Amino acid sequence: MTKMKLVLVAMMATVLAACATGPRIYTDADPAADFGRYQTFAFVEGAGKNAEAQYQTLSGQRIEDAINTAMVSRGYQLDIHNPDLLINFHLKTEEKTRSSPPVYMGGYYGYRSGMYVGWPGYVEPGYVDSYTEGTLSIDLVDRQTRQMVWEGTAVSRVTSSLREAPNETVRAAVASIFAQYPYVAGNSAPRALAQ
Repeated sequence: MTKMKLVLVAMMATVLAACATGPRIYTDADPAADFGRYQTFAFVEGAGKNAEAQYQTLSGQRIEDAINTAMVSRGYQLDIHNPDLLINFHLKTEEKTRSSPPVYMGGYYGYRSGMYVGWPGYVEPGYVDSYTEGTLSIDLVDRQTRQMVWEGTAVSRVTSSLREAPNETVRAAVASIFAQYPYVAGNSAPRALAQ
C-alpha cells in the first residue's frame, strides 16, 4: 500500500470514528454569570415551537422531558411561577451535500526502479454525499436580567437508525449537551467535566 493511500485510509478512519462517537457538541457561557444564584428553572412559553406551530410536537415534548431530567439530576427544581433560569430550545434539520473531487494516486516503483516499469497508479473516484444534518440548541437565560448565561448545541447527521429510535436519540443528544454543563444548582464553582 502506498504512503498516500495509507494517509487517505487513516484520514477516513478518523472521520468515521468521529461520526461514530455521537454528535459534535458546542457550548458557550457568560463568564460574568453567577451560576450559584440559580436553583430553579422553567421553560419559556413556546419553547421549541417554530413560528407557524401552535402546538408542541412530539419531538419538542421529548426534548423538554430530557432537559427536565438533566436539570433535575443537577439539583435544579422546576418552578413555573418564579424560576431563576428560563430554558428555550430549538431543533432544526437541514439537507446538506458534501463532495470530493477525484484523487490521483501516484504509481509505486520502489525496488522495481530501473528494472522494469512499475504500476502507474490509479484515480480514486470522487463522490457526492447528500445527507440530513440535525441541530439541537439549548439556551439557559437568567430570568431577571433576560440575558443568556449558557448555551449548548449538538450537531449530527440524521440517519435512519436515529429516526427509528426518537426517544433514545433525543435523550442521547440532550445528555451529550448537558455532559458539557459544569454546574449544579446553587453552586457557582464549576465541577470537572468527564472526558
